[in-house]
Amino acid sequence: MLTIDKLHCTGCGACIQKCPKQCISFVKTELGHVIPQVDTTNCINCGLCEKVCPIHEELPQRKMQKVYAAVNKSTDVLKASTSGGFFTALAEYVLDHDGVVYGCSFAKAFQARHIRIEDKKYLAGMRGSKYLQSSTGNTFKEAQQDLQTGRLVLYTGTPCQIAGLKSFLGSSSCENLLTVDIVCHGVGSQAYFDRYMEYLISEKGSIKDLHFRDKEFAGWSCGGVVILDSGKSGNPEVHRPYYDYNNYYYYYFLNSDIYRDSCYTCKYANTNRPGDFTMGDFWGVESYSLPLDTLNGCSLVIANTNKAQEIMCKLTNVLDMAEVSMEQATKANAQLVHPSEQSRIRQELVQQFETMNAQEINRAFKKQNRKKIIKLHIKAMIPYKIKARIRKLM
Repeated sequence: MLTIDKLHCTGCGACIQKCPKQCISFVKTELGHVIPQVDTTNCINCGLCEKVCPIHEELPQRKMQKVYAAVNKSTDVLKASTSGGFFTALAEYVLDHDGVVYGCSFAKAFQARHIRIEDKKYLAGMRGSKYLQSSTGNTFKEAQQDLQTGRLVLYTGTPCQIAGLKSFLGSSSCENLLTVDIVCHGVGSQAYFDRYMEYLISEKGSIKDLHFRDKEFAGWSCGGVVILDSGKSGNPEVHRPYYDYNNYYYYYFLNSDIYRDSCYTCKYANTNRPGDFTMGDFWGVESYSLPLDTLNGCSLVIANTNKAQEIMCKLTNVLDMAEVSMEQATKANAQLVHPSEQSRIRQELVQQFETMNAQEINRAFKKQNRKKIIKLHIKAMIPYKIKARIRKLM
């Protein structure tokens, strides 16, 4: 029977999907994060859940990685992407080869879910950052079925989700599987985000969409956008900036205050990554004087395997790329060096979540962080091009 290690469980969902009796389910713990719980009345002690858990598996020792700065050649894709548009280039390559793509998308009521797609028209929902833990649902099983039929499969997720997928697949993991792990700082919980959305909807009204990261107002940065339903037939949408200084969920997320316990001891927070590819924002790329236009975003791509390196060579028609060193990649991406630091105010936020409604948490946030909010507000008012020039000098 599965022994739950609350401090190290990543919530990847591999044990739940592997259980032949479906007697494992998620239950909520601190800040709404979920861990598995076994229904002992139906458990047959087959041990599959323990075997599939990736917590104690050793990381692959990567030695021949290649590292790239990458920018999508399509201005439309670049504009719609969080960073440099690498994900879209790779996903389109897979779909063009009769493959399937798995990734995180917002379902109804802004629920982060992994989904399966076979058509490029659904890629838009997978683009962009969703700063909360996605439910993998049954996608490990679905990916296994696709691989068994010979389909090319691309699966993207956090490093722990990729590790969970590979452990689930075991020997059925084959040449047709491509995996991408993101440079992840940690995950917020769906329940905590849901609580925040209650507040946001009460303030803004009907919300059609929310992008944690979006270039419309703030360029390539951590600024986002909220898309409201105006209720007018001629102009149905109203776009509003979405910054960390004016919402407590995003602020606490960026400050590493609301991650699940395992994020603070994450064994994947280094360059020995579980995926074929590792992707993220190439922060600090401006200082390297590469032959790339990185003003509107640049992806950091680490090709961890020979298979990934071969595919990078096939993407030169859609990506402008420059090979860089691992030292350059890690300089401004601390998550490739060490996990996020445990928050000093975490227990206070746990108490707030357990005793306060969304409006009360928001009032406490503004009261406790008044000076920081003012500084962040001023920073957000600086034009993006000026910020980009400053970054280039750093």
